[in-house]
Amino acid sequence: MVTYLRGELAKEAKVNIETLRYYEKHGLLPQPQRTASGYRVYTEETLARIIFIQNAKNCGFTLREITKALKKSEDGKLSIPDFIMAIERKMTAVDLEIAKREKTRLLLVDLKRNLESAERHPGVQETLQILKLED
Repeated sequence: MVTYLRGELAKEAKVNIETLRYYEKHGLLPQPQRTASGYRVYTEETLARIIFIQNAKNCGFTLREITKALKKSEDGKLSIPDFIMAIERKMTAVDLEIAKREKTRLLLVDLKRNLESAERHPGVQETLQILKLED
């Protein structure tokens, strides 16, 4: 069985040592075994778990959501349908965020167009006066 010291694990997982400490402190990683001299020793299972956490974060899941999923999994209370529902909820949240960003972008495009226009909207004129940006 391959084992890693803390620095080796961090390097292999491509995370900071402080990230490992944080994950341990907040229950995302199990407490590691220790050598006779007190060094923490991690297993390949811990490396796989860190990679899972990083992938889940990249998919937009929060550490709280990841912790909850890992806890349910350890308790045998996580099913594929549960996991699919969590993914669908995350996808809905992403879709809402995209819609919000698109609306913001349209507002910015409209503002820019108004600023470039010879005949500006009265609200834009007021904004320019407040910002002391009159031509």
